[in-house]
Amino acid sequence: MRHFVFGSLLLGGCLYNPSVDVDKQAVTMPQGTHQDVVISLDGQPIDDFEGVYWVVDDPEMVTVAPAWDGIHLSLGGNKPGTTTVHVNSHGQTFDINVVIGPPAIVKMWIEPEVVQAQVGGDIQVKAVAVDTTFHIIDVSHDSRWTVRNPDVATLDMAGMMLHASAQGQTTLHAVNGGVATVVPITILK
Repeated sequence: MRHFVFGSLLLGGCLYNPSVDVDKQAVTMPQGTHQDVVISLDGQPIDDFEGVYWVVDDPEMVTVAPAWDGIHLSLGGNKPGTTTVHVNSHGQTFDINVVIGPPAIVKMWIEPEVVQAQVGGDIQVKAVAVDTTFHIIDVSHDSRWTVRNPDVATLDMAGMMLHASAQGQTTLHAVNGGVATVVPITILK
């Protein structure tokens, strides 16, 4: 009788197969960023990646590694395109479709940062940005520009020249996607 109970306990232990789940089946991100994915066993996020394996169809496009917090699996977007990350744990495989878009603008500014001119004068301006791949780029012609008070100054987009029309103060605004910046304009007599 003892051998029978022991044998059934051993057999029952071998048949245990936890429920595995991945919180994202698709991820879209700009190049140079990352997205975290949670892998759960029986509804609880894992805190140990032993027994979790992954393969990327295009490993040059996406890198995969445990995040610093020990709970998330971090997917990093290295170059634009589409690929699939296959995650396996306890005999269950999940496919995560990954789309890497072009780099996104993180911060933008206008040069010069303070605009001051005499009435009738011209000042060249430009919008500069840093993107998610840490490149500094000129986004002057890709941005939407506004002079708050066009009676004081106007902007010629073709040459990116700000023309001082009348004495006063206003502001120059540039917007690119979800990033915006502004600089003060002072026009002297």
